[in-house]
Amino acid sequence: MIITAPLSVARHIECDQKWLITRQPQTIEGIRWVPELAPSKQLFARYMKEWKGKRPEEYWSMYVEAFERELKTEEKLEALRELWKLSSQGLTVALLCYCPKPEYCHRSLVGNFLRSFGVTVEEHVPKQAVIFE
Repeated sequence: MIITAPLSVARHIECDQKWLITRQPQTIEGIRWVPELAPSKQLFARYMKEWKGKRPEEYWSMYVEAFERELKTEEKLEALRELWKLSSQGLTVALLCYCPKPEYCHRSLVGNFLRSFGVTVEEHVPKQAVIFE
């Protein structure tokens, strides 16, 4: 299984491996940095120049189209194959990035791609304390 989540909740996720799928490296014990599954430098630069600060509805379809094209490049396919292999061996891998929500985040696009090949992918939902019963 693959779990997708923001980095901020990584310590709460029980899994076999944790991958940080961002452009910028960050050394965190127990988390492997995998920039191959982040947006390319070009797509990230386009986001920063053209779309940052705008409502996602204004650019998201263009971003999805560009990132889905990138997912078919050999660099990304190699990392995706490794994820598929780990998942098919029964291991659980968490894909982490900085976005607080999955709706407009590349981690959800990576998850959708993997789902299309039969991989179980779930967004981590933190457990809520029960206040009233």
